[in-house]
Amino acid sequence: MGFTDYVDLVKPPGMIPLKMSQKHGYKSYIVLHRTDDKRFIDYKNAVKGLKVIKLKDRGKKFRIDISLLKFLVRNARNIDILHRFLYTIETMFYVILYKILNPKGIAYVTLDNDLSTLKDYPYSLLPKYPERKLRKILRNFFVHKILEPIFLRLVDLLSIQVVDGLEILRNIYKKHRDKFFYLPYGIDDEFVKLENIQVKSFDQKENIILTVGRIGSRQKNNEMLFNALEKVDLKNWTVMIVGQIVNPEFEKFLEEFFLRNSHLKEKIVFKGHISDRKSIYNLYNISRIYVLTSLFEGLNLSTIEAGYFANYLIITDVTGAKDITNNGEFGDIVSINDVDGLARKLQFAIDNPDYVMEKGEKIRQHVLKNFLWDNIIDSLEDKIRSTLTSRGY
Repeated sequence: MGFTDYVDLVKPPGMIPLKMSQKHGYKSYIVLHRTDDKRFIDYKNAVKGLKVIKLKDRGKKFRIDISLLKFLVRNARNIDILHRFLYTIETMFYVILYKILNPKGIAYVTLDNDLSTLKDYPYSLLPKYPERKLRKILRNFFVHKILEPIFLRLVDLLSIQVVDGLEILRNIYKKHRDKFFYLPYGIDDEFVKLENIQVKSFDQKENIILTVGRIGSRQKNNEMLFNALEKVDLKNWTVMIVGQIVNPEFEKFLEEFFLRNSHLKEKIVFKGHISDRKSIYNLYNISRIYVLTSLFEGLNLSTIEAGYFANYLIITDVTGAKDITNNGEFGDIVSINDVDGLARKLQFAIDNPDYVMEKGEKIRQHVLKNFLWDNIIDSLEDKIRSTLTSRGY
C-alpha cells in the first residue's frame, strides 16, 4: 500500500507499487486525495495498471493529514506492507500508528532526502532548530529524543537512493544500520517499449542542450545555466527549457538576460510544462546534452531519463551526481554555482561532438545496467522476503 501525499507517480510513490504488482504479484494500491486527480491524470499513461484509492481532503492538524489518518486507523490491519515516501515527522507518525495497529505488518520508507542537510545537523535527517526559544527546545526534544527513536525501533526497511548515502546513514543510525539499504530511482524500460519509442543514435539526434524541471525555483538554480550561456558560442546549437516557470523573480531575470543577450532569443526555446511522459521522452531522444544546475538534489530522475536516451550529462555536484555519472566517468560534474566551469564544459562539448557521442553511449549503458525499474524492484522483494524469513515466516 503506497501511502503518500507526494504524488509524483514516475518516482518511487508510483513505480514501486506498480512494479511490485507487475513483477511479484502484489495487490498494490496508492492512496491519494481526490484533489490530486489532475496530477494523476498527468502521469496515468506512465503507470498504467496502478490501482488508486481516492480520499476526500479533510485538511491537516498539527501537520497530520486527517483523511490519511482516518484511512490508516480503519485499514491498517489489512495492509501487509505500508510504503511511505520521505524521512519526515509525518512519515514517522504514520509508521508508528501503523505498527501499533498492525505489529506484523512491514513498514517501508523510501528516503529521497537531500543529505546536504547533515552539514548543519549531522545526527539526524530531521532538522534541528537552533533557536533557544522554549517552543523550539521542546520541539527538538520531542522529535529527536522521543519520536525518532520510537520510529527507528518500529520501522522495518529504509532505502536510500545514493550509494554514498547508505554508509553515511548507517554510521549515523548505528543501532539500526541493518534496516538501511540501497535502492536507486529508475526508468521504466517497459513503458518505453510499449510506447514504441526507438532510442535514436547520435547521428539521428539534433544539436539540442536540454534541461527539465521547475524552472526558476531556488533548488533548480537555472540562473547558473543562463549566466553560463552568456559565455558560450552556441554556434548551431539550440537550448531547450522544459517546465513551468514557477518564480516571478525568474521572469524578471529572463527579461534582463535577453536585454543583454538579444542574439540568444532565437537560440533558447521555452517548451513550458509537459505532462505527457512520452512527449518528454521524445525530447530526451532528440537531444545530445542534458544540463542540471541544482543547488541540491538526491538522485535526480531527469538525469536518469536523459542518460537512458544517451544524453551527455553536465550536472552540479549534488548528492546523486557521482551515482549517475559513475564518479564523473560517464558525465561531467561541475561545482555548484561555478558558472565559468559550466561554460567551459558546454563549449568543449559543442566543439567536440565525438566526446559528446562517447559520453552519451557510456551513460546509456550505465543506466541500462543499474537504473531500470524492473531490475531495481527485485532488490526490494529480496529485502521483504529476508525480513519475513527473519520473523520465522
